[in-house]
Amino acid sequence: MTYADLQKPSAQTATYLDIWKDAIEANNHAYKARGDQRFSDTNAPATEAHFVIWSSTKSVVLSILNTVTGCTLKELRAAAGATVKLCPMRIAIYEGLQVRTLDGGRGCFLELAPAVPGSNGDAPAASYASYDIATKTVKTGLIIDHQAVDGCSQNIPLYPP
Repeated sequence: MTYADLQKPSAQTATYLDIWKDAIEANNHAYKARGDQRFSDTNAPATEAHFVIWSSTKSVVLSILNTVTGCTLKELRAAAGATVKLCPMRIAIYEGLQVRTLDGGRGCFLELAPAVPGSNGDAPAASYASYDIATKTVKTGLIIDHQAVDGCSQNIPLYPP
């Protein structure tokens, strides 16, 4: 999975900002409603993880949005510097100029603590996604300390059989 910071809009994050426009606006509103004005010139903290599948006729983006207002804590692994959250997931299907965005339920989002100076840089945790052409399914999951995280492995069908 690839991660994008959606707090400061840019050309590189435009696709993901479009997929999550309503949720990002709701998150911004929640911060302002609490009196938090730190993010008046940017979005409130929001990151997302995505997996993109390209073909000659269509593209599919599986995206998971991480915000304080949209996610719940699933698991904390302090020794690995990893936090696992359950966050909203969407699937955007691009065919020519048409875009269909589907609710994907909730998926696991991996937050890693910043690397410790002097460490070898190897992360003790990772998120992954792969596309199974035969079943037209995206397989996702998280691994922490070489173990799959319970409840985070999913097979997400992209098209009806």
